Amino acid sequence: MGGRLQPGWRPPGPCAKPPTAVIVIEKKTRTASENKSELVRELEASRRRFTSAIELAGVTLYGLDRDLKYTWIINSHHHSTVEALQDRAAHDVLDPASAAIVLPAKRAALDTGEGQRVEFSRRIAGEHRWFDLRIEVERSPEGEIVGLICAALDVTDRKRWEEHQRVLLLELAHRSKNLLAVVQSLANQSGQYSGSVDEFKRRFFGRLQSLSRAHEILSDQNWRGAGMRELIRSQVLMYVGEGADRVRYEGPPVYLRPNAAQHVGLALHELTTNAMKHGALKGKVGEISIGWTFSEGADAEPGLLHLLWTEDHPNATATPQARNFGRILLETVVPAAVDGSAELAFREGGITYELAIPSGELA
Repeated sequence: MGGRLQPGWRPPGPCAKPPTAVIVIEKKTRTASENKSELVRELEASRRRFTSAIELAGVTLYGLDRDLKYTWIINSHHHSTVEALQDRAAHDVLDPASAAIVLPAKRAALDTGEGQRVEFSRRIAGEHRWFDLRIEVERSPEGEIVGLICAALDVTDRKRWEEHQRVLLLELAHRSKNLLAVVQSLANQSGQYSGSVDEFKRRFFGRLQSLSRAHEILSDQNWRGAGMRELIRSQVLMYVGEGADRVRYEGPPVYLRPNAAQHVGLALHELTTNAMKHGALKGKVGEISIGWTFSEGADAEPGLLHLLWTEDHPNATATPQARNFGRILLETVVPAAVDGSAELAFREGGITYELAIPSGELA
């Protein structure tokens, strides 16, 4: 044997170092495994972000095969999993009314290859919900249609807002029609009982301003109603100027519905203008008292609201011979508008006016 040992040679054994190639392979294998684990973590984090985004957007995403059977689903609005929907077709989970809208659109997408969009509603957990459904075809790498990809967006809030707007527009049209009828009546009656154009303008514009002030109060309350105190302040106190300190008013908190508020405002305006021209506010010694109380109704429910206007003036004008539009407004128009009754009395010391308003006109 007698050969010479090569410099640096070591006998094989437990302490021998592995070849360099083996070390490189082990490092690459370990690096690849670490990279794969990191990639899996990143994919899982991305999946969670995607799912959270879909849930926040209120969108349900799902896939269907050509037989309209579910293949996958994300954020189901009926809380179903793909396992629960396995081998079930779309029409199996829809009520007849919804299916009549959704299924034709899905079949049309499969037949034509064109996207479809429909809106439908269904009951979920006892609640009526609306959805905006968008449908696109899914194709194979060869371009063949293999199924559908669908996105259903919950648009219930939008539908409710649209319905709210529709109701508001109908209410606005109704109020506008009623207001125009009132204005037309005021114009006709003011003209009929006016002796000149100037007198007509003064009376008509004053009544229009009364309506306008009542509408300002109603607008501030989003048309829920107008308070009796607010009506008195706007129709009486702001109108009489320095005479406001001779007007006393007292009563429980009361809010009138829009129709009643408008007509009670007109009544207060007529009474105020008459008091300034002929009654307690003509001079500097008269006083006005305004009060309102409830009469008891059946079963302890509120009955009628009684509004009482009382003037106290030593030089009150006698009962007028003519029945002008102011009296017609107070005795006929206003009580008829609120489905109530009224009594206007001319007595020694001034007039009294009582208006009875049913509880149905209270807000």
